Amino acid sequence: MTDCRSAEQGNRRSNLSSAAYADDGGHSAVNAALGFYYQSLYGLLSLVRASHDDAAVCLERLDDVEIFTNGQSLLSQLKHSLSKKPAPVTLSSAALWKTLKAWIDVFPVVKLDDTRFQLVTVAPLPIGSPLTVLLDDLSSRTCLLILLQDEAQRVVNEHQAGKLVGKQPLPHADRVSSCAAYLKLSDIVRAKFLSRITVQSEVSNINEIPEDIAKELKNFPPDRRKAITEKLMEWWDLQVIYSFCDKRDRAISMLEVQQKVAEIASELERDDLLADFQFVTPPGDHTPPSMISQQLHLVGATKVEMQAAEREEWRARSQRHKWISERVDMAVRVHLYDRLLVEAWGDKHRVVVETHVTATEEAKRASGLEIFRWSYNQAHAQIPPFARNWNTSYYVRGSYQVLAVEEEVGWHPDYRLLLTEKKT
Repeated sequence: MTDCRSAEQGNRRSNLSSAAYADDGGHSAVNAALGFYYQSLYGLLSLVRASHDDAAVCLERLDDVEIFTNGQSLLSQLKHSLSKKPAPVTLSSAALWKTLKAWIDVFPVVKLDDTRFQLVTVAPLPIGSPLTVLLDDLSSRTCLLILLQDEAQRVVNEHQAGKLVGKQPLPHADRVSSCAAYLKLSDIVRAKFLSRITVQSEVSNINEIPEDIAKELKNFPPDRRKAITEKLMEWWDLQVIYSFCDKRDRAISMLEVQQKVAEIASELERDDLLADFQFVTPPGDHTPPSMISQQLHLVGATKVEMQAAEREEWRARSQRHKWISERVDMAVRVHLYDRLLVEAWGDKHRVVVETHVTATEEAKRASGLEIFRWSYNQAHAQIPPFARNWNTSYYVRGSYQVLAVEEEVGWHPDYRLLLTEKKT
């Protein structure tokens, strides 16, 4: 017993500060908000790390984070800091004693045999601290049990002595009630309580925890994990709000998270499309639709421009056919994107029609050629891409030719009239 007490006395002398988290600016609204959001993200991290199917998380009920797993409840108190060197948690830290008090307060509504307690802190434990036994479920707490009782008694005694002499401020005002509550527990309850407490120290802060979540998504390629994590966090934030507003169950389950991860991964996969025809040329026996050259003849396009337009039309048409034949959702996506292309073209073509009513044929051809060259050289950079990862030009270039073949777009201001006259 003497060895235990002398070790902690030395520790106390080297760690005089009991305000482990005062380095974050006290109780500012920003720090309070960050602290709560940290709890939320830690709850999500706990679920992606969980190994039991019944795992679930509840925020701000009996503790900062309640984690239900394998038929037991784990009450987690979180201590966050953005300081590069947060003050270590010692036997005299207010953070430790306030945590113990928070747990003691919920004793009436929990069963000790079915409940575990965990202090999660970004701060370290001092080297050689008796608290290091709490890093391991199986380590003996005998020495720590003695030291906690001694510390609690010391705090209460010094506080009472200060009262008697009228000392101001009173000693240990920030933790005397916590220490008194601890001393009121019976020896048996204290021993059982301590046996069910663990500590996680030097955990990631709020800036680092999204990366921890991403690392747990081991079933997905590393280059996908960040995007999945970002979308998962957006969904999680909403679920937490709904849980507080009684729009859903208070507890969020691991199975819900797993299902959402799968949905997000599928959505990202749908959006990530391969440019199958970027380096493919039309087969030798390919005959391009005659409407491509007809439309381009109307505006005086060069032979080289016609050949490029015919090549890109084949590439885009082939790409569209491949997507639509392989995936049921693509027909609608292709159609909607065509509407976007037509709208962008229409904004330019209608201006030309309006301003060239009395223009010469030469001026009309020149203005129409400008619109074609815009569709080929600039449109793919100005119009949102077909998919999130799409960065090739042939689909927009060629799709405009597909639409020109169908006469949904054209280059000459009077292309519909001129093409109709040719047909007759």
